[in-house]
Amino acid sequence: MWLFMMKNGEFQYMMTSTKLFELLVLSSALSELTWPAILSKRHIFREVFMDFDPIAVSKLNEKKIVAPGSAASSLLSELKLRSIIDNARQITKVIEEFGSFDEYIWGFVNYKPIVSRFRYPRQVPVKTPKADVISKDLVRRGFRSVGPTVIYSFMQVAGITNDHLINCYRFQECVLASESKDENEVKDGAEDKNGDEIVGSELPGAIEELSISEEL
Repeated sequence: MWLFMMKNGEFQYMMTSTKLFELLVLSSALSELTWPAILSKRHIFREVFMDFDPIAVSKLNEKKIVAPGSAASSLLSELKLRSIIDNARQITKVIEEFGSFDEYIWGFVNYKPIVSRFRYPRQVPVKTPKADVISKDLVRRGFRSVGPTVIYSFMQVAGITNDHLINCYRFQECVLASESKDENEVKDGAEDKNGDEIVGSELPGAIEELSISEEL
């Protein structure tokens, strides 16, 4: 189902730490929800989790968030909700150490997207050795609900890996975009707010065109 998001503009090479935190949260929610369900509730996620500002989320009152009848309780299980707050706390530590969460994440791939060249959906893996490496490091740092399958979904929607099928029009666009940026440009652009604007503006179309995932 990750192809559904990537087909509808969710893919973006360089994102802010806030945007990456949001995509990490949404990817981890896949264990309980589908992508269409997640996107349809995205406005609630953003309201509950302070527009995914990791510093603000790290200070949320867990008891209020998980209380029966709360807006958050309608989204995910208590365990998952608590893990989101815990992960926000860990992200603030990562930001202190690396300067930003995106600097840390992109460092695993040398600041350049991994380009796969799959022809058929069945060839796309659910996890990779690189996802396993990132997952283990996140767990070591105290993150929760970040298994390699979750992390690979996160890598796909965040553009860390380009898994568009080679016959998809977005495949070549993303390849050219990555080739046009050297390491410094990628790092310097990681805080570009344009990514937020592009992703947000195309979500309504994504929700309305759920049939795209079936065509794949």
